[in-house]
Amino acid sequence: MKKLLLVTALFSSVASANVHSGFYLGAGVGTTDFDDDGYFGDTTLPISTDSEHSYKIIAGYQFNRVVSLETQFTRYGDTNVKIHTPSETISGKIEHKSYTVAANLGYTFDSGVRPFAIVGLGSMDYTEGSFSDDGSIVRLGLGLEYTPPQLQGLSLRSAYEVDHYEIETQEMFFSKTYEQSVGAWYVAATYKF
Repeated sequence: MKKLLLVTALFSSVASANVHSGFYLGAGVGTTDFDDDGYFGDTTLPISTDSEHSYKIIAGYQFNRVVSLETQFTRYGDTNVKIHTPSETISGKIEHKSYTVAANLGYTFDSGVRPFAIVGLGSMDYTEGSFSDDGSIVRLGLGLEYTPPQLQGLSLRSAYEVDHYEIETQEMFFSKTYEQSVGAWYVAATYKF
């Protein structure tokens, strides 16, 4: 009898540990937040910017209550830039797309609530008019995820994630580096298989 109880306890603990692991896929939508690090501030003319919605595709694997490894494709909304001169308004836009691999570190409580932080690396595609560049980025983020017990596998997430990168401009005899960032407040849904 004691052996049967021990085996039952062992298998139930293994089964409950596996509830928190698995492969997941999801998508999200949010706002775009762009910081140019003074890139447009080098002009004395008035400038206005406006950003569109961002979209994410998320795939990952959750190992346990704490650690997930996650990849994301993020299509940030275009940032529309307007430079106002005395005679006209000059318009342009900046496009950002990023591909990242990140550690998603948090803790899944029994209630299904999971606060988390994202730390990762990736690649950014940056396009501004006829100028385009790509390079490496550092991704940081914080968020809160909820997995309702009634909807096994479905999770809802709200988070802010930001990608940091550098842009180097070349003017006649000198160059200048700007440490820019683009981020998104977003909501997403994921499904764990």
